[in-house]
Amino acid sequence: MGADQPDRDEAAPDPTARADAAPGPASERPERELTVFQLVQRMNVAEKVKFAFRADKEGRALLLKDSSKLVVLAVLNSPKITEQEIEGVAKSRSVSEDVLRTIAKKREYLANYGIRLGLVGNPKTPVAISMAHLNSIKTKDLGFLSKDRGVPEAIRNAAARLFRARQEKGS
Repeated sequence: MGADQPDRDEAAPDPTARADAAPGPASERPERELTVFQLVQRMNVAEKVKFAFRADKEGRALLLKDSSKLVVLAVLNSPKITEQEIEGVAKSRSVSEDVLRTIAKKREYLANYGIRLGLVGNPKTPVAISMAHLNSIKTKDLGFLSKDRGVPEAIRNAAARLFRARQEKGS
């Protein structure tokens, strides 16, 4: 065990690094040195919801992976969120069904083709929502959806029928 002791001491913060830190109360210094990840890890749900509205892209990305639906919904309602971030959430297979329903309810999100495609191709999206947007999916993407074993069978079959119908109409 004695051999393990020096390793732990080496992992401790370097005392010379603290001397270089800006002067101020000791309680403020660690907060400035923490990464965004460490700050988010220390927050409770209410703090994360507040932080969601002022977080930068890195902070929002961390919060979107949070297990709490309230936190993820707060990020989606943030005025700073971009369509690319929402598209990533729509495609994410680890997000809850409620979050996908929220995305599907916002018309400004559905104006983006990538978000619609992400919703339709996500196995957690309710089948009714996926079916409602299937007609707006491009023929090439319908072909991919019809072969994707990751989506529900009803969506695969509907995509295959629509794909064949468009192929026959175009020929």
